[in-house]
Amino acid sequence: IRENLPPGTLVTTLRAVDADTGAFGELRYVVLEQAVGDPTMGDGRDAFAVNGSSGELRSRLTFDYERAKAFQLLVRATDAGNASATVTVRVLVTGEDEYDPIFLSPSFNFEVPEGARKGQTIGRVLATDEDEGADGVVLYTLAKPSPYFAINQTTGSIYLCVDSQPQAGAGRAKREPREMSLEVQARSPLPASRVASAQVTIDVTHTSFGLAPD
Repeated sequence: IRENLPPGTLVTTLRAVDADTGAFGELRYVVLEQAVGDPTMGDGRDAFAVNGSSGELRSRLTFDYERAKAFQLLVRATDAGNASATVTVRVLVTGEDEYDPIFLSPSFNFEVPEGARKGQTIGRVLATDEDEGADGVVLYTLAKPSPYFAINQTTGSIYLCVDSQPQAGAGRAKREPREMSLEVQARSPLPASRVASAQVTIDVTHTSFGLAPD
């Protein structure tokens, strides 16, 4: 069952088979009061109700995936002669993407040090997501590709795609302060993920990035 659905949502229909005909073949379903001994499962006795005649199992609560991910309960089917059978029912709660990723800061500032080489990390952005499961996994991308910078999608580390200077000493005379901006997006790997953005400003004074060759 998906989280946030209203109470009364149909989960499944349980059906037991009795070979008797007539009254002795008519079954009544009931959720047993005895607890189910699986510590990884929530007690489903108060969370679900079964229709005594149809076997329809419906929720009694609205579920929150971040609080409970699975329930277990015992259901018994009894005929008019008091013969019975029991079944264990496990219900898994699935999550929804409820929360936006949140960057630790709306903006980040980094610097490319003098002589930095291709592959060198210059800084890291970080975002969190209060969702659990796949919806809470954060992946990072650049909103627009850059010829100079790339980002590790899982760690958020921003690194150089090229050497900061085309050759040793080139452009060293040009020391006027220069900056470049990137937009980083954070989202989960799921298609309908919520997305957050942060601005990254990078000091490229000690590079040849964006400069025309001498």
